[in-house]
Amino acid sequence: MEASSDRPAGVRGAPKLSAVLGLILFVGASVAACSVTPEPDVPTGTPLAEPSGAVVWPSEMVEGPPDPGPPFLVPAFDGPESQPVQDGTTLVLKNPNPGASDFETIEYTVPSGWQTGGVYIGKDLGQPGEVAISFWTPAGVYSDPCRRTTDLSPIDLADHTHSEGGDLILLSYPRIGLSAQQGREATEARSVIVDDPSEDHGTITLRLELTVPPDLDLASCDDGVYVAWPGRNAGDRPNDNHVAGQTDIIYQVDFDLGPLIIDASFRPDSSRQSIEELYAVLGSIVVDRY
Repeated sequence: MEASSDRPAGVRGAPKLSAVLGLILFVGASVAACSVTPEPDVPTGTPLAEPSGAVVWPSEMVEGPPDPGPPFLVPAFDGPESQPVQDGTTLVLKNPNPGASDFETIEYTVPSGWQTGGVYIGKDLGQPGEVAISFWTPAGVYSDPCRRTTDLSPIDLADHTHSEGGDLILLSYPRIGLSAQQGREATEARSVIVDDPSEDHGTITLRLELTVPPDLDLASCDDGVYVAWPGRNAGDRPNDNHVAGQTDIIYQVDFDLGPLIIDASFRPDSSRQSIEELYAVLGSIVVDRY
């Protein structure tokens, strides 16, 4: 459920989520919300085959990763931090799937002109200049978002550990998850910190930047839609809001049971101002573990 927050909107004293201020976007909330704003007309595609629920490791790792290969110590993201939202409205979402990821709430602040209340929140939703944010707790991701099967690839954080200092170490990178999705180019993984009042130093998060192929013909994809991952439960809307040339910044927040996925996306025609607003919203996120 989405509700107004008693916490002050805008800048908090604790560290914020880092973001690259060049060209990056965010894509909407995957929870049903209580906002009175009507859900905008965004593409939904046709009904998709429900995943089997089986998360399938690559053929050489059928029973899980017996030989995970060289570990990858994830470097910290060194891009600039976002600016705070000015005169915004702060909202709180309760965890819609507490059995899938162990956190209580997500708090974020949006500027005027943003649409909330549907699966995706953002600005100019469904239009060429769309920017949006969404929150998810998927069991896995599709190996190929265009030509999908009912089996899922493990999420990137499904096989990881931590250094003594708490840094992320990926043990199957880049052979699983979003970093291995077919047809997409991905930047090298980085880590950021999400503000979390339950943790003194926030919660460490894996950051990936992915692009949708610029020459993608959606009609060539299954059901005419490009889908990064399915909804968590049968009947849930999948992550299907993609167009050719779109950029998705993916954050995998490291919680027990499974990560919280934050998908922040922008389109080729998104304006600089809209992208800056998206950075500001992303920078306002506070996730409360307890």
